[in-house]
Amino acid sequence: MGRFFTINTVSELICLLIALICLVTAKDQVWRYLIVLLLLICVTELVGISIKIKYVKELDYLKTHPNFQMTVKPNVWVYNILLIFQAGFISLVFYDLLMRYINSKLLIIIGLAIFGVLYVYELIQHGFFVKHNITTTVLSVMFVIYSLYYFYELLKDSSYVELRYSAEFWWVSGTLLFYFGSIASLIFFQILAKLDPHFEVTVPIYKILNIILYGCWSYSFICRRWLTTTSKS
Repeated sequence: MGRFFTINTVSELICLLIALICLVTAKDQVWRYLIVLLLLICVTELVGISIKIKYVKELDYLKTHPNFQMTVKPNVWVYNILLIFQAGFISLVFYDLLMRYINSKLLIIIGLAIFGVLYVYELIQHGFFVKHNITTTVLSVMFVIYSLYYFYELLKDSSYVELRYSAEFWWVSGTLLFYFGSIASLIFFQILAKLDPHFEVTVPIYKILNIILYGCWSYSFICRRWLTTTSKS
């Protein structure tokens, strides 16, 4: 049972719990959708760990019994499915945030269209049981661009915003740091992999990025529920 409670899963579950407390009565429906996304992320992680445990057991058994037929596929396909929901829900939040400054509908539609084309392309190229690296990287780049554009518009905004109480600011900050860090980590890993194929530097990096992402998101939910109101009073 302890295998299911990792740094990633604990941070995700805490964030889901805070989202349930803070967002279930939120007037803005887009924020309530984040509860669904976090639930899907938690379920995916738990299913992914379960599949990984079974896969490793069969792989170890195969080493001593060469004629054994594997029945479990690697758990990458679970995360490939999750990628669709991440693209949809996070794009929807950015659509809502950017609509305050520009008509972001076309921007988000183009981004999702690019995502869809790349997703289908990789599906045809290598199937469902290999990670969609190109699609994941391009989606990360799009979220970084959306985040930077939001901050650009925020800087131009003439109205006063108390950033320490701004739910939107902290949600975008967490998203920017996570996806920018993911891109940097992927590039860094590809360079190091040429030097040492067994060097797994991305594992601790992604743990740190997950803590940053769900920490910022959790605080943004708290701001949304309590601190924004408190700051105005």
